[in-house]
Amino acid sequence: MLSCQYKTRFSMMKKIKKTDHKDKPDGYDPILLAEKEEKIVISGNKRKYARLARPLRFYGGIISATEVGCNLRCKFCFSDKPVRRPHSTGRFYTPQQVFNALKKKADQYGSKLISASASEGTIGRHHLFEMLEMVDKTDLVYILETNGMTLGHDPDFARQLSKFRNLHVRVSIKGTTKEEYRMLTGASSESYDLPYKALEHLMNAGVSCNVCLVVSFSSTKDIKKAEQRLASIRPGLLKSLEKEHITLFPKVRKRLINMGMMPETVRRSEKIIRLKKESKDF
Repeated sequence: MLSCQYKTRFSMMKKIKKTDHKDKPDGYDPILLAEKEEKIVISGNKRKYARLARPLRFYGGIISATEVGCNLRCKFCFSDKPVRRPHSTGRFYTPQQVFNALKKKADQYGSKLISASASEGTIGRHHLFEMLEMVDKTDLVYILETNGMTLGHDPDFARQLSKFRNLHVRVSIKGTTKEEYRMLTGASSESYDLPYKALEHLMNAGVSCNVCLVVSFSSTKDIKKAEQRLASIRPGLLKSLEKEHITLFPKVRKRLINMGMMPETVRRSEKIIRLKKESKDF
């Protein structure tokens, strides 16, 4: 017998398929949400941050600021207040203040990689552009973390990014199918295509990029289909493809249990664990 979590998840997926209508959105619009978030977290050339610089283990060591404001509401997201409470979280900082903090910490740790994470990196593009201009005057490399929604919607954004030489864009795709994406984010299923379009725009503009595909809730068959779709854009995308298995932080675990959403796989102590249907570890 399937666990209660699996029954609920199956019913959610079934309901999603039944309520799909071509003439009516089946979820919120990430582009409209980005515009709404920008009014909250952007003031002139300043953007809200919860934290300016901290060392992280990713990419072999990187210094990252914690941004505030996102245009997706992923149910498995570890970022809590920066995403869900942008009004009351963080302070406004200029690009110069953020860059100075990142560079100081990077020099301290001997890191050449810097970023901003925990929210959506493309919100407030002029703030971003000013900071990238500063990065280009150093030997640092900025990793732009994005869900690809805005970049997929606006081809000009990718062309504007192409002028920065010390930039790499990491596009995170939330799930392997439209139905899975909608279940995980609550966004309209048609917006699932946007990160794929973002990759096309970035590669056409000559911007360095790679893909991170969230696969914790995916079947092997659906992962293969997503890989084939990426290969159809450019086969080289598969060489640098990251398959993301979520980490069950306490708040994430509680949220998923309340929603009846049990992942197939999780990351634990640098290992990928496949959860059994009746697993008590979840």
